[in-house]
Amino acid sequence: MRRKLKIGLGVTLSIIIILFIAFSIFIGKATFDGMTENVSREVTNKELISYKEDYDDFAEGKDSKEIKIKSSEDGHEIPAVFIRNLQAKGICIMVHGMGGTKYSLYPQGQIFYDLGFSLLFYDQRNSGENLAPYNTYGVLESFDCLDAIAYIKKEYPDEKIILYGESYGGATSLIAASRDSSNIDYLILDCPLGDSREMVDEVLAKACEEEKIPQSFMSFLGNSFLKMKLGFGLEDIDSTKWARQTDISSPVLVINSKADTMTPYHMGREVYESINSSKKEIYTGEDFGHCEFSKIDPEGFKNLIGTFLDKY
Repeated sequence: MRRKLKIGLGVTLSIIIILFIAFSIFIGKATFDGMTENVSREVTNKELISYKEDYDDFAEGKDSKEIKIKSSEDGHEIPAVFIRNLQAKGICIMVHGMGGTKYSLYPQGQIFYDLGFSLLFYDQRNSGENLAPYNTYGVLESFDCLDAIAYIKKEYPDEKIILYGESYGGATSLIAASRDSSNIDYLILDCPLGDSREMVDEVLAKACEEEKIPQSFMSFLGNSFLKMKLGFGLEDIDSTKWARQTDISSPVLVINSKADTMTPYHMGREVYESINSSKKEIYTGEDFGHCEFSKIDPEGFKNLIGTFLDKY
């Protein structure tokens, strides 16, 4: 009787453990998917319809060509557009934000073009025509950014390079510069994403409230899947962490706004403070929204960028 009871308890315990493991795997995978698919590539292409005509108007009459840059890290192709300015005094590599594509930065692109720069726009991972999976808050995206820089350096070795990143692309640009800033002559971060764990925590808090699962448990499982599948953890999606660990040789301009609710004022400040550079500046607006400075006050934006570039 006792033996049967022990066997029964053992079987029951084994079933509970198996169910718990299965549940943990399911939750961990779901959390990982939520963390790395913030905006799907399909959605970015649907959104493209809303601004592609404006981009085409911007590109009309300019010397532009579509190119493919080979990823040195994962082997995928990085789709890009190069617009040559015949009076170019350098090249601006432009890194779009979450949900954007290589065509979405045309308002800022026009300003850099007017300042005398050629332009390189490219699709970040899991955006537009870039088939590389996962949104990784700039960690893996930074390798594509460095490949874009290397392409320009090889094709146009004598040109100065500006690296401009907006929002999510600001995190990509900062991490890329933290990995290697030797080929970057100027770094401009427009309303950059700082510690991306703030975004993740907000999403997890909402999911936990709906599913009645402890947030710490979901965070632990999601973090475990990140490390197993992609080789980094939640602690690595903080762009300021990368900046604090190195010196950035290029002059850096950080732009943020007290009215920004997507990457709040404190993020820009934290990004600025994390950068180890003797040539860094921060411009804080009072009333423009997220990455809206160049759109609501293009002349003011142009003057800010022009003054910064002339100074260094």
